[in-house]
Amino acid sequence: MKVFTSIFLALLISCPGRDQAQKFSAMQKNIHPAQIWSDTNGNAINAHGGGILFFEGIYYWYGEHKLDGKSEAQYVDGGIHCYSSSDLLNWKDEGVVLTVDYKDEKSDLAYGCILERPKVVYNEKNKQFVAFFKLYLKGVGYETSNVGVAVANQPTGPFIYHHKFHGGGSPNGSGDFSMFRDDDGKLYHLTVRKPDKAFVIGRLDADYYYPEGDYRICEGIELHTEAPVVLKRKGVYHLLGSGSSGWKPNAARYFTTDNVLGKWTYHGNPCHGYNKIDSVGIEKTFGGQSSYIIPVQGINDAYIAMFDIWRPENPVTGRYIWLPVKWKDGNLSVESYPHERDRQKAIQQAEKDGGKNIQSFMEIQDRVADQSKGLYGANQFGPETWTQFMNVQTPMMQNMMNSYVEQSKNLFVQMQDKMQDQTRAMFSTFPFGPQGAPGGQKEDKS
Repeated sequence: MKVFTSIFLALLISCPGRDQAQKFSAMQKNIHPAQIWSDTNGNAINAHGGGILFFEGIYYWYGEHKLDGKSEAQYVDGGIHCYSSSDLLNWKDEGVVLTVDYKDEKSDLAYGCILERPKVVYNEKNKQFVAFFKLYLKGVGYETSNVGVAVANQPTGPFIYHHKFHGGGSPNGSGDFSMFRDDDGKLYHLTVRKPDKAFVIGRLDADYYYPEGDYRICEGIELHTEAPVVLKRKGVYHLLGSGSSGWKPNAARYFTTDNVLGKWTYHGNPCHGYNKIDSVGIEKTFGGQSSYIIPVQGINDAYIAMFDIWRPENPVTGRYIWLPVKWKDGNLSVESYPHERDRQKAIQQAEKDGGKNIQSFMEIQDRVADQSKGLYGANQFGPETWTQFMNVQTPMMQNMMNSYVEQSKNLFVQMQDKMQDQTRAMFSTFPFGPQGAPGGQKEDKS
């Protein structure tokens, strides 16, 4: 698509100071991870823990609508908010497409319920958009969960609440989940089961309304795996998730399989890099938690990993980290901007190596001097003359070596900068900007 090749021009990951964080308004040219991301009206995007649906040339971003001035302990969930975009940069506010019920306290969606992690899938059979979300009924807490289901005839809604079901094949339901639609149109619900925290998978019926058959444990996926994101690439299924540590961030975890119903292989943490502003590395997933991976339309093999920064004290101020996905030997890798300390380590190592070179040079010089003593008689140099010659020559040679080491160090730094520029060029299809501050992860309510 011509529109994408004209927009995705450069990977621009720079990290301004905390005080330089700013509100990026309409007609953006770059994605700025963890900065305030504004819609085309200039208002901060309010779509947390969400996902993306691409339909008829338009991306639709659905996420949790958080109420202003509320904390997670104060009935903060207001429904599902939707934004639309043709370029993944500039997002039009389509409003709250599914709202909680502020009037009927007996409604499943009564104000005070907990509504999280919405995902929308298009059902071709019914020509219907189906929204799924974690639903904790008002006053119940996190012990028992439901999967809420709402439907709409248009991607921008309105969505009408349809029903709920217990996921995971457990009377306590399930927690964080991914809705994965395979190439054959079958829809799978991958989720952490309550209360044992096993990771399970179940297939939904043709309407995408209810589970069809029993759930089964995903062998190879660790207990307490939250925030799952599933995609399929070249016949391999990839699952990106997190651990469970409350609202605090933790390390990402990554699994693959050739059979979505089969055994999964663990590959450790796929993240690389560092959030140098707030000193948050891969051990805390740059301060975020996975929410979705976007296949970029019109560009071959291009994906964007979405992460959420959670701020439970004031959830509406939570931010979004979007980073490019790389592929190494068929495995997924998510990379952030390298930390300055890595650069300094490289310089220090160059200086250390340079010191070794100077020492080696001086040792060679001493050996040459010793070997040259036998030439005194064969030349017109006496011991005193030779000593004077060496006293002049030694500092000159040392200065030359120091100059060589300094030039080598500068060359090393230039090469490193060039490698970083080449890395950015590799992702020239992604318009990324600066990283920002870290946040936390949700309570252990999976």
